[in-house]
Amino acid sequence: MNSANSKLLILNMPDPPFQIVEREYAGGFGVSRHTRLGRRSPLERPILNLFLPYLAGVAEEAACEYLVLDAQAFGFSYNETLRKTKEYAPDIVVSVISLPSLHGDKKLLGNIKAELPNTMTVACGTTCSVMPEEVLTQSNVDLVSRETFPYVNSLECLLSSFPQLAKTSDFSALPGFSYVRESEVRNNPQRSVVKDFTKHHPKYDALPLEKYQHFIDLEGKTHLFIPILGSKGCPYNCFYCPYPLGFGNETVFQDPKVVVDQMEHLCSIGHIEGFLFRNQSFALNLKWAENVCSEILKRELDVSWLCEARADQTSTSLLSVMSRSGCKRIHYGVETGDPVLITRAKAGVSLQTVSKTFSMARKFGIWRQAHIILGLPTENRQSLENTLQFLVKLDPDSVAINFATPYPGTELFRESQEKGWIKEHDWSHFSSFDVVLNANCLKGRDLQGMARKIFRHTLVQRINKLLSEPLMGNLSARCRLLTEYYVPKLAKESLGL
Repeated sequence: MNSANSKLLILNMPDPPFQIVEREYAGGFGVSRHTRLGRRSPLERPILNLFLPYLAGVAEEAACEYLVLDAQAFGFSYNETLRKTKEYAPDIVVSVISLPSLHGDKKLLGNIKAELPNTMTVACGTTCSVMPEEVLTQSNVDLVSRETFPYVNSLECLLSSFPQLAKTSDFSALPGFSYVRESEVRNNPQRSVVKDFTKHHPKYDALPLEKYQHFIDLEGKTHLFIPILGSKGCPYNCFYCPYPLGFGNETVFQDPKVVVDQMEHLCSIGHIEGFLFRNQSFALNLKWAENVCSEILKRELDVSWLCEARADQTSTSLLSVMSRSGCKRIHYGVETGDPVLITRAKAGVSLQTVSKTFSMARKFGIWRQAHIILGLPTENRQSLENTLQFLVKLDPDSVAINFATPYPGTELFRESQEKGWIKEHDWSHFSSFDVVLNANCLKGRDLQGMARKIFRHTLVQRINKLLSEPLMGNLSARCRLLTEYYVPKLAKESLGL
């Protein structure tokens, strides 16, 4: 057997029961929230996890037969996913394991192994790279890759070695992999760091592109979007942030022309016109960001896109070219509205800088989302109130609220262990939507109460502004925003769904 006639299943596992998981967020650890509905509703589409097209690209380069199965996109249950896997009968299954769904993910891979004992089960993801022992313990996972996102080099190595591995089950020569031998977890040394993921080209053709998430813009238009990995890596090392763990702390950039090639290809094969730049910060390299926008304009691509960015990496000239090339939304890591807490939470960024950036982006018709973290060390009632009042002045178009989560491998996790701040070690609650950290005088109900207060207050503020805007404004856009986004959000939050 060689890689050319082996069968590979690239699997995105389903949501656990009563839980919605987005495995690509939180630096690849994944975020999750509980749902009373039992499973994801048809309106709650998943984001496409980029490991799927990237691993498909590697498989195609190796002339390996493969199937991409995104169980979340199709709304499959664990049993349905197991049945589909058995029908395909792969030689290798590769899947991402997330932290909040760790138990269920391991169980499903274990069931696959039980039903298909000759199939090699391989897990990857930030959870695997940071805590391989936890993944391998009490599981039937054969191999764990400790590579950073999008895991392409480890799979390339695995496929090229597979004929021999299938015969001997000797994994000792696989760099950067972990496995169990004689009841002991063995971690193979990493080879010299492979910085260049750009030699691999993602293959989107085998994916159900029409089943992924949409975003809404200030005109009330919705856009189905597909992620694009323009760069990977974040050098900032914020003490709570898992980005450097999942994507590396050295930044590698795709050639702007290659990035826009991918966008143009998706426009042609899937009629896609919406994109998410999955860079940890779009404007980390200003020249690169400008070149990507210029390339979009040069090709006259009619696209709409969103990105993440730091507030201190934005200028009027950059926002102008971003807007002209189709940027409709920017998600900024604001973290806190407290002038003291921000000095550690977002070193180098001031509240004044954040306010200036939000004001500039609004003038270009760009939707501004503020990401907030509640419950960081030294948080108190006054700092929570400061955050609320800052958001009132900031007037963002939307707010995403997360609770401080001590992700394994971060400085916050180490500090929390030393000081006994972690109140529970149930990984399913390390979701960014559950309070698991007790690092201050506040209780979980205080943080949850403030989260609800901020969410409702900002939604009502935005609804009132839309209702009170002068009549010469875009009435149809305001109606779409109210009926399709803000009012449903407020109703859903009020019902606790």
